[in-house]
Amino acid sequence: MESFLCTKQYKENCIKRYNQTWDHVQKYMDERGIKFYTEDVGICFLDEWHRGVAYDMLTHRQQERVRHITVLNDKLIRGSVSRHCRKRRVFYFEGELGKPFNDFIEYESFMKKESSLNRYRERLNNLYSFLLLRDKELIDFDIPLAMVFLRQLDMEKTIPDRNNIIMTVRVFIRYLCEKNLLPENQPSKWMSLMAIRYIRTPQIPTVYTREEVEAMLLSIDRAHPQGKRDYAMVLLAARYGLRISDINGLRFNNLDWERDQIFVTQQKTGKRVNLPLSEEVGNAIIEYLRYGRPSVDLPFVFITAHAPYKELSGSALGKNMIDWMRAAGINSAGRKHGPHALRHSLATNLLKSRETLPVISGILGHSSTESTMLYLRVDMDLLRQCALDVPFVPSTFYSNLYE
Repeated sequence: MESFLCTKQYKENCIKRYNQTWDHVQKYMDERGIKFYTEDVGICFLDEWHRGVAYDMLTHRQQERVRHITVLNDKLIRGSVSRHCRKRRVFYFEGELGKPFNDFIEYESFMKKESSLNRYRERLNNLYSFLLLRDKELIDFDIPLAMVFLRQLDMEKTIPDRNNIIMTVRVFIRYLCEKNLLPENQPSKWMSLMAIRYIRTPQIPTVYTREEVEAMLLSIDRAHPQGKRDYAMVLLAARYGLRISDINGLRFNNLDWERDQIFVTQQKTGKRVNLPLSEEVGNAIIEYLRYGRPSVDLPFVFITAHAPYKELSGSALGKNMIDWMRAAGINSAGRKHGPHALRHSLATNLLKSRETLPVISGILGHSSTESTMLYLRVDMDLLRQCALDVPFVPSTFYSNLYE
């Protein structure tokens, strides 16, 4: 197995951790007199070590141990090793009860991206499971039964999760009312019942000054291949306000070197954004491609730093940003420190430079200036200019209050 990992270009320290886990498996088998390894042996080994804790609740080291056993199973039992990207759970709506749910998803598929449809399926599964356990159809879902459903959400879900589920169920109920599939098909009654029952205070976005952003960039160790990659990625977030999903998904065909442009179709909105490829950003990308990126045939500009090489996922970049901020002497207490904070910072600093909202909206890829208005909340100087003068109040006004 060790020779196999070497052929896949795994690093020495990584192979050492694999061997540690496999040594524990061998000891586990010896103690129980097990002569031959099987997939069930690996499962029992993990259950004993992790005491049945769900994968998402495991520590990083424990999740790494799961990966080690998975690789062992794949190689010894199936003969090959897959990438093993953990996928979002897929929800299915079956039978007569599930038909309206599936019809609704198909209806929404003309307007929503697959990521949004997956969230719809996940949230609607709460209603589907609720009815299925009670042997009910949607025609039985009246107001009293809906109140039972809401009470169950109150007991089982956090407030944010509960409200997200309700918002999706509201959309579904409007669809059902149009199709006359409920015992009560007046949307107004349902919307009143399914109202969000808390007031959400808009959060002020986290921002960093230009000086703080530049100090953080200087703190990145560009002598290391991963540092070259991270530096180029942070530049894309700081200079263009790109979301981490768009940076991770950046492909070589998104870069037009002859015209010095970057073409990005935003994963969140589906909107295409054309940006000038500055000399600073272009040089950082070239430095990474020449001296930092592993020589593998993948269409993505940025890939994992260690084998097996693949597209980046999630926001691993954010885990390093806090270290760079500390190294730069930036106090991030009470402020978010992920790549999205750089997007907020760019918008706010442009606003302070008196750039117009339509221009900022174009840079960030917002569909309208209403989304960009969010950043007005952090520009106190502009807000002070909006304040009205307090009118003069004569002293007799106060005396009249007590007469």
